[in-house]
Amino acid sequence: MQALKLFAELREDSGKGVARKLRRDGKIPAVLYGRGEVTISLVLNSDELSHLLAGGKATTNILKLQIGKDTKTSGKDVLIREIQRHPFREYIYHVDFQEIALDETLTVKVPVILVGESKGITMGGNLAFNRRELEVSCLPDSIPESITIDISDMDIGDSVHVESLEAPEGVTILHDVNFTILTIVGAAAEEEEEEEAIEDEESTEPEVISKGKEEEEGQED
Repeated sequence: MQALKLFAELREDSGKGVARKLRRDGKIPAVLYGRGEVTISLVLNSDELSHLLAGGKATTNILKLQIGKDTKTSGKDVLIREIQRHPFREYIYHVDFQEIALDETLTVKVPVILVGESKGITMGGNLAFNRRELEVSCLPDSIPESITIDISDMDIGDSVHVESLEAPEGVTILHDVNFTILTIVGAAAEEEEEEEAIEDEESTEPEVISKGKEEEEGQED
């Protein structure tokens, strides 16, 4: 797996005001969590980061983070630990990186990708997706870009559990083997669940009101 390269500059100042100014200038504040207790404040170019993320591989691939203008150094091997996005405007306002050692096993989250068209969904069923990411353990150069599940033969009532997945070589899925990743459910099943939820809410409301009245009557006495 070839590491993707990203350039960064050291950031000396901190605070909300500094971060806002950086974003106005087309830059993104970031932090590198080094091995041990070391943390380094950084600045990224917004366009370079967006271009890197557009390929869809940066969140699980090893990145070669080049800090400063000295291109003679090989850079640090890192993974993206967290990307913070604005809740409404969708732009990135902070990134956390984690420095890694290429010979040490680590735990990462890998996206689940579905392929095919389920027979059950074609017949009116719905997809109940319990987990869109799975935690795996492996060496950094063995991190899969995704875990693919073919749902073509799935009918209403069928489920996919961890035990039915074939993990890539050198990769261990850390969830319980009986963990349900997804299920094809019928429309009636969803309606029943919604009705039960509504009934539960309605059944609890009179108790709260009654309790309040009893407390008021007790206070009047």
